[in-house]
Amino acid sequence: MRGAILRTLFLVAGVLGTLVVTLAAGLFGFSGGQETMRAGAPDRPDRHLVVEEGAAMVDPLWSVYVDEGSGLTARRWHVGFVDGDYYALRAAEWDGPDRVRLTVDVGERDEVHVVELSPSDGRPHRMVDRG
Repeated sequence: MRGAILRTLFLVAGVLGTLVVTLAAGLFGFSGGQETMRAGAPDRPDRHLVVEEGAAMVDPLWSVYVDEGSGLTARRWHVGFVDGDYYALRAAEWDGPDRVRLTVDVGERDEVHVVELSPSDGRPHRMVDRG
C-alpha cells in the first residue's frame, strides 16, 4: 500500500513539474531556433554552415553550427552562440573549407572570430560563446 502511494506521489510531482516548466517557457517567451542561413563550404559539398535564430523574451539568440555529412552519418557541430541581450551576430561565413568566420557586434566595435575545423570530420577546435 505504501509503495503505491509513493509511486502516485512521484507521478503527480513529475506531471506538475513538467507543467510548470512548460508554462514558464511559454510565459518568459523562450522560442526554439529557426534556420535563417545555410551556406555550403567552398570545395566541400558535404559541409554546411547553419545559423539558427531564436528568442528569449524580446532579445534574439543566435546559434551557429557546422553540418558535416548527410543521412545517417550526418553530424552537427556547435560553433558559436550569441546572446542578443548584449551582443549581435553580424555575419557568419566561410573563410575556407576548414574555417568559419563569425563577426559579433559587442557595442563599441566588432569582434571577428575565426574557428578552425578538423579537415577530417568538421569538428570545431573551439566554440565562440558571447552570451
